[in-house]
Amino acid sequence: MVDGTELSATSISAKGDLIDVSFKGAAEATLKVSETPDFLIFEVLSASGKGLEELAFLDIPLIFDAETEGFCATALALNLRTNVPDLPGCPGRIRVHLGSSIDVYPKGLAGPLRRITARCYRRFGFSGARAALIAAPRTKAREIMKVVVSQYSELPSSRLGGPWALDAEETRGSYLFNFGGLGEKTVEEWIRLAEQLGLDEIDFHGGRSFRFGDFMLDPETYPEGVKSIRRVIEKLHRRGILAGLHTYSFFVDKSCPWVTPRPDGRLAKQASFTLAADVDPSTGSIPVVESTAGVSTRTGFFVRNSVTIQIDDELIVFKEVSRSPPYGFLGCHRGAYGTRASHHAKGAKVHHLKECFGLFVPDPESTLFDEIAQRTAQLFNEAGFDMIYFDALDGEDVLAGRENGWHYGSKFVFEVVRNLKRPAIIEMSTFHHHLWYVRSRIGAWDHPTRGHRRFIDLHCSVNEDSERIFLPAHLGWWAFKAWSGPDVEPTFPEDVEYLCCKCIGYDCGLSIMGVDPDALRTKPFFRRLAEIVRKYETLRRQGYFPPSIKKQLRVPGATFTLARDSNGRDRLRRVFYHSHKAVASDERSLQWTVNNPFQRQRLGMRIMVLTGAEGYDHPSSKTILDFDDVDFLDRREANQGVSLEVTAGSGWSGDSVVFWAQNSTTVKSGAWAVIGRTFSPPKDLGDNRGIGVWVKGDGGGELVNIQLTSPKNVSHGIGEHYIDVNFSGWRY
Repeated sequence: MVDGTELSATSISAKGDLIDVSFKGAAEATLKVSETPDFLIFEVLSASGKGLEELAFLDIPLIFDAETEGFCATALALNLRTNVPDLPGCPGRIRVHLGSSIDVYPKGLAGPLRRITARCYRRFGFSGARAALIAAPRTKAREIMKVVVSQYSELPSSRLGGPWALDAEETRGSYLFNFGGLGEKTVEEWIRLAEQLGLDEIDFHGGRSFRFGDFMLDPETYPEGVKSIRRVIEKLHRRGILAGLHTYSFFVDKSCPWVTPRPDGRLAKQASFTLAADVDPSTGSIPVVESTAGVSTRTGFFVRNSVTIQIDDELIVFKEVSRSPPYGFLGCHRGAYGTRASHHAKGAKVHHLKECFGLFVPDPESTLFDEIAQRTAQLFNEAGFDMIYFDALDGEDVLAGRENGWHYGSKFVFEVVRNLKRPAIIEMSTFHHHLWYVRSRIGAWDHPTRGHRRFIDLHCSVNEDSERIFLPAHLGWWAFKAWSGPDVEPTFPEDVEYLCCKCIGYDCGLSIMGVDPDALRTKPFFRRLAEIVRKYETLRRQGYFPPSIKKQLRVPGATFTLARDSNGRDRLRRVFYHSHKAVASDERSLQWTVNNPFQRQRLGMRIMVLTGAEGYDHPSSKTILDFDDVDFLDRREANQGVSLEVTAGSGWSGDSVVFWAQNSTTVKSGAWAVIGRTFSPPKDLGDNRGIGVWVKGDGGGELVNIQLTSPKNVSHGIGEHYIDVNFSGWRY
């Protein structure tokens, strides 16, 4: 890549193990290729050229189907100067692009192909970038990868991660979340809780147990600091329970000494300005010389932005920005986060700090970045932890942009691992190539709030890819749900049994959050679910069921229940659950016929009261949209090959919008059209939790999705309701 333009090689010459490459005279590179019995090493010795930004020094199209041929071809980046876009391992279908964007498929191959690529960049240095190329039968590939990772000192290695992860029994364990309160006084309660659930690991989530950034332990829970938490973990170990350190990676809590009372100069800056005039400690506006046109006041948990500026040793929170001359920050709260409001002289630097997840971040090229990594390892070592979860690592893009996130996220994790005194079970909230070297398992998804078994099937289908990258799967994070309003479906025993059966089928662990000793005491429903988990997890860890049974448990939708036979042995029995919705206004729904596929048995039934929207004319109803002006619907999009038309019409009780779309292609999947409106400011629906809409169907079987979304700075919330237009005429 030269000045933003991708150039192909125009000449290549080889002499011995050296390869010289030229790119239209605009850039040139020298590569070295080293051969071993099992893999090749490609190394960049030099690369130069005015405007040279990026070099793809390995780019090989694959022309086979690894899924059916049992063959593996993969590249391993050998340092942090090298970026390999794909995860290590054996892909299934693979793709090659020739010329522009044309997919080329070998004769008889029904799926796409893939390229193996390794790149390096000016930002991190071209010289010394290296990648290993492995091509071997799948049965041998993992052993070759162990050799590669072991031989190169710039790569961290762990007997619990990467190519070794499948060998370790610990990586298939299950854990319980501790969000605070697990100390010396309560450790026996937590041990009993873990044993009641049949779980063998406990995750110590930061935020309450310890502070993110400097890892200061909560003085109430651990009055003697590290000595206290080490005694807690030693008690867990004596009962066969591992302890996990759950961090927010490199993020810095705003109460850390790096923030207050004097902010550290190594905190990351989003932008810097020059103070345009002297300001005294009581001044509510901060004038600056440079334009503030790019400064936003939009914040939120997921938003990569702060409303905090730093001048000398003072932090200031602003409410507004003057984006036209005179530029400045307005509505300022002086001496924020325990710093001192001070006088600042004209010409002083005004730094706009970076923030994400409500936390500050270190400059990734500073010693503070390394210091936080070292403190992570220090607490792990001194307290005796066994696991690390790098949560919030998906915020790595805040450090230096999304394009560099792979480098700095990996840099932080590598620095932690280098300082560990023993191997750790490692997981993280994001995943790219370099993290594979130390990652121990994959699949810790957040829990669903409804459609539990459908969610589990989706999770399992994605987890099947873990086998191709040689990592154990995981089916967390799960939560027991009691009735808490219409947004959440309760978790029933059959849902938990379904989850546990899938864990046995795939021989993977799970993790449970939202259950602590108090919850188990006060919610008998939780105790019933806990007993189910304990029974299944005990049998899973014992390897009780043979492969033939595990294969049946993997089948999506197949439901089983655990029972004892006449000889006292645990057996899985096939079971079917039928559901039916009865609506008072629909007489046909008030009758329900069920066919029992098994032998004669007693009827079992659960009756649930469902929620719904009030009637159209209910006094509490509020209008969200009416269609007296169809131009109000300013979002109109359609996929390629779909035509869209929006006109006004007469509705059930007034105006309506006629939404007409036609698919001119022969493919149904992806034939969509959208009309919508973004409210500014956002519309607060308040306590009106149900949405009612009149639809006049044409009986054509279209699928209509009524979708509500929240602004990203508020949440990532999306609410969807699908209507199958299998009817004619108006329907509410």
